[in-house]
Amino acid sequence: MARTYAKTSVTIWGDDDFMDLSMPAQWLYWHLLSQPKLSHCGVLDWRPRRIVPKSSTLNLETVEAAAEELEEGLYIIVDRDTEEVLVRSYMRNDGLLTQRNMGVAVAKAHAEVSSRTIRGVVVHEVKRLHHENPTWTSWGGLADVLKKASVDPSELVAERPA
Repeated sequence: MARTYAKTSVTIWGDDDFMDLSMPAQWLYWHLLSQPKLSHCGVLDWRPRRIVPKSSTLNLETVEAAAEELEEGLYIIVDRDTEEVLVRSYMRNDGLLTQRNMGVAVAKAHAEVSSRTIRGVVVHEVKRLHHENPTWTSWGGLADVLKKASVDPSELVAERPA
């Protein structure tokens, strides 16, 4: 079932790193975050040509440049081979894992991700949240995900060609 609302934190406008992003990168971040098909683990199909018609001033080059800027800042992880994108902080900022049964929903969404890299980054983010919030009641549904190999997203940026 597609989402009808997107939970957002207004504190992002006090985040220096976010405010240092270009306007197209900020727009793309909000566009991705507000998509109805964004999964419970923050993954969405990456189809930049489908984003271009969403604004009269967009073109493919602008979308790709904004995506690269967001990737450099670790806001998103794009796997162009599997055509998937992860909004990396989605689970943290949405707060869905504070709800008892949402661990199962996140685990199901994780299983549907094709990209091994993105699956690994999701595991990394789940492990971080588990370490920071061990009393949340959703962890039982994520027991198998927590056992999987993780990928530190900061290592992905270091590996990118200059």
